Amino acid sequence: MRFIVVAFVALAGPAEVQATRVTGADVLARWQRTRIARLGGEQASLAAQDIARQMLSNPGSPYSDLIAQPEFTNDVDWVATVDAFSARGLTAAGALAALQWDLGMTRARPRMDIKVKAGFRDDFVAASAIKADVDADVFWHMLDLTGYRHSTKAAVYAVGMQILRAQAIAVPSDEWIAKAIDPDVFTRVMRAQHMDQLRPYDLEYLSTLVQYRLIHWKAGAESSSGHRSLPVVYRVARTAAAYRDAQGYAGSSPCTRDGTPRASSAGTGGDDDRPLCFAAATDRAVHAWYLAEYTRQSTYVPEHHDDGLSRLARFAGLVLTLVDLAGVLEFVEATVAESLVTSEAIGDAEAEASFARADLLSCPIPE
Repeated sequence: MRFIVVAFVALAGPAEVQATRVTGADVLARWQRTRIARLGGEQASLAAQDIARQMLSNPGSPYSDLIAQPEFTNDVDWVATVDAFSARGLTAAGALAALQWDLGMTRARPRMDIKVKAGFRDDFVAASAIKADVDADVFWHMLDLTGYRHSTKAAVYAVGMQILRAQAIAVPSDEWIAKAIDPDVFTRVMRAQHMDQLRPYDLEYLSTLVQYRLIHWKAGAESSSGHRSLPVVYRVARTAAAYRDAQGYAGSSPCTRDGTPRASSAGTGGDDDRPLCFAAATDRAVHAWYLAEYTRQSTYVPEHHDDGLSRLARFAGLVLTLVDLAGVLEFVEATVAESLVTSEAIGDAEAEASFARADLLSCPIPE
């Protein structure tokens, strides 16, 4: 599992765009490639917490604003990274915006961060689901199958269904078999009225799709809504957050009407177990909430019964070790180091530190 492929393609599009509209540019991989080439694998490590400290004005808050000009933007490696993209029309601001998006530093406030659309019954639900790139029909159907009690697991499969739908649309039908695309799974799942009507194969197939995209992250891809696609780790978390908002709240909503945290009821992360105002929270904060909520919901699954919900939990659990990541930096670092070893730009010893960090994360991945 050491050798991970991350797509790196040239940017196509206007220079001045919102963060969510910058597609095609793998800024993080190019930045790390530049660092490794100059410093070597051991010295070039980009610590996730250090990056968060530089990019967020209050890294300890789930609702932190972004720092307009992080410290690293003055580093020679960042300047070289921006220069590499400038000929393709990407500005320094656009490169930084893409990096903020990919590393989970952005939020999902309706009409401010995300353009909402019909089908989700509520603007806050819509904003998180649209940012996760999950269509309304898939979103609601997976919730119908699982109920709110297992909504964190439904989020895994909703994202898997959306990946499958996108593949079936993008790939000609005569190539489906060769590329292991099985649209019959999508049809069966959408026709099912309860979990017991699903085959174990269907859930395992969707779980494998999500697992593959978690490892083989294609940075800079375009979502079905036209914005930059989030890493799958944040797509799953955002989908689960949308389900939580759809469930409603017994007391005051954690968000005010304008998408800001309500001081009296919004969670603050960490040991505070109150729900976050998900619209105002960064993707990183939503992901941290998701991990805790997944664990809490898992206690409800009767493992001694091999019914539909038991199978749901078992296959969704296959991807949990991957979802439980501090960030994508270690994987990108290993990817870039491997490509540089192959091209003899750096030696094996220089790359070994990068490989070791990624191996620690990827070893628990089920075969």
